[in-house]
Amino acid sequence: MPSLANPPTASLPTELDANGCFETMRAYGGRIFRLEDHLDRLQGSVRYLGLAGVPPREELRRRLTSALADSGLHEAVVRIALMPRGRGTVVPSVVVRPVEPPTAAQYRRGIQAAIVPTRKFSVNMVDARTKYSARLSSVLAVTEAQLRGVDEALFMDALGLVTESTASNFCIIKRRALITPPCWLGLLRGITRDVMEELARALGIPFHEVPLTRHDIYNADEALLTSTIKEVLAVTSVDGRTIGTGRPGPFSRRLRRAFRALVAQEMRHGRH
Repeated sequence: MPSLANPPTASLPTELDANGCFETMRAYGGRIFRLEDHLDRLQGSVRYLGLAGVPPREELRRRLTSALADSGLHEAVVRIALMPRGRGTVVPSVVVRPVEPPTAAQYRRGIQAAIVPTRKFSVNMVDARTKYSARLSSVLAVTEAQLRGVDEALFMDALGLVTESTASNFCIIKRRALITPPCWLGLLRGITRDVMEELARALGIPFHEVPLTRHDIYNADEALLTSTIKEVLAVTSVDGRTIGTGRPGPFSRRLRRAFRALVAQEMRHGRH
């Protein structure tokens, strides 16, 4: 049967090439932070999606480090996407761009967030530990946050439990403990989230994985987001409710300082 494409090279996605996975990494001083952890998670996404024809880990590592070196950027965001291109073929795409972190004022004052009605895929549909290329729910949630005049959107599941933001993990401080939702609720296990657990234990801060309701969040002493781009960013208002004192609290500031110190150490001496 004849077919028509305009332009001639255009094609519609099929079930073979419409789903892929990706990783977003941060480079400091020309080196990618926790590269091996990102590659571990990428391989987990590949296995979950059943992608075939993916280059070996060593080749992906080489492409990422070479792209960063070729860019000439020392402080950068490095993103790799693995998208199927026909049966049995996956073509890696690597993008390196300057990092655009939150502003100094946002770190100093904290940001405002809102819990939005958009829902992510249920965990029994698509496991959120996979960095799946379909991000429509995040796009809609960002739009809803903008319409509410806040900086960030928070997702809530069908049971009324707050899980994560559009591109960050979410934590609260309550009674001097760091509390974050467990990943089995259907949220991504962030690389920075794992670092927060390491730092909390090193600093003697109790760390708990506990489902969080809106009541828990509104009554938190502090709240914060963690991600590759944001690092550790205080949330000082949720749904118009002031969190704690309405300013970044001592635990948020302490964890951010500890994170920056850890990055500097690993970039100089490697991970121990």
